[in-house]
Amino acid sequence: MDLAARKYHFIQELANADENLLDKLESLLRLYKKQTDWADELSDEELAEIDEGIADIENGNVFEHEEVMKLFDKWR
Repeated sequence: MDLAARKYHFIQELANADENLLDKLESLLRLYKKQTDWADELSDEELAEIDEGIADIENGNVFEHEEVMKLFDKWR
């Protein structure tokens, strides 16, 4: 079933919906409209730092887990 057919079928079902179902669907739509991606909340500075980290990885500027753990041993 293509998208247009699915929408048409949904509209037909919606025409027969009782008030309880309509309330639930309206709540669902409100929640859907409020959804944002967590990345949309990041500042330009935070996005730049993430890009810098990705560039470091791509350029091989990384540390093995064991190396990092040795550096932080003094705080355990």
